[in-house]
Amino acid sequence: MLAPASQPQRVRCRPIGENDLGGLAGFLAHGFPRTAAEYWNAGLARLKALPPIEGMPRFGYVLESEAGIVGALLLISSRRSGRVIANLSSWFVEPNYRAHSAMLVAMATRQKDAIYLNASPAPHTWRNLQAQGFRPFNFGRSAVFPALTLGGGHVTSIVPGELPERDLLLAHSALGCVSLVCEKDGQLLPFVFKPRRLDRPRVRMMELIYCRSTDEFLRAGAALGRYLFFKHGALGVILDGKVKGMPSHYVAGKEPRYFKGPEAPSLNDLAFTEKVLFG
Repeated sequence: MLAPASQPQRVRCRPIGENDLGGLAGFLAHGFPRTAAEYWNAGLARLKALPPIEGMPRFGYVLESEAGIVGALLLISSRRSGRVIANLSSWFVEPNYRAHSAMLVAMATRQKDAIYLNASPAPHTWRNLQAQGFRPFNFGRSAVFPALTLGGGHVTSIVPGELPERDLLLAHSALGCVSLVCEKDGQLLPFVFKPRRLDRPRVRMMELIYCRSTDEFLRAGAALGRYLFFKHGALGVILDGKVKGMPSHYVAGKEPRYFKGPEAPSLNDLAFTEKVLFG
């Protein structure tokens, strides 16, 4: 979209500071009319509580003109296996300043060794993302019903002290997720799920937020499915990609995800993203 000829040109991009958070909630509620300021206040409070990642902005970036904040892009950063993963979220720029939108993305994705993830891009942004170097890595989602399959394993919500992902699981439990460990064939396999309901039919499910790999979910799926059904009343699990060996329904094009960086994020690793912090 071309900016009007009368658009002010004195615009700067800067990191979001703690003093911006109160006003930012109202700005994002204005930019995303289906949400309220309370929604953003709650999510920003969760973001503020996360530990800072060295070399990454604390909250993201804003565009600022003489009139105040005219654009924002949140950045939710975490570290996994030595690699920084940064989720770009809640990108909104006032219409009269859309010519400066790319400035936000350029500032937010400057670290060459980080993996940048856009977990829920709006369809009208896909072309712009690809022009800025983002590539798709998830092309659809599956509803899986692992309780209907055969398989063993012991599932617990107790997180062992020796588990490498212990802090990740405990942090997500504190954020309202269901963190589980499955002991299978002498291995401890970590998982994080988020309760949700399908729109149609209105049945209770779990969304897979974290696993080391989809193969590990398939290995532990039967035991996890039984646990989630009897402990939480969840009929199945929603996850990224296609699965084999379990009753499932795949929808192509559902929630495509884009990345930029040296390698794609692991499929079904949505830990410390907007999926958790903002719902």
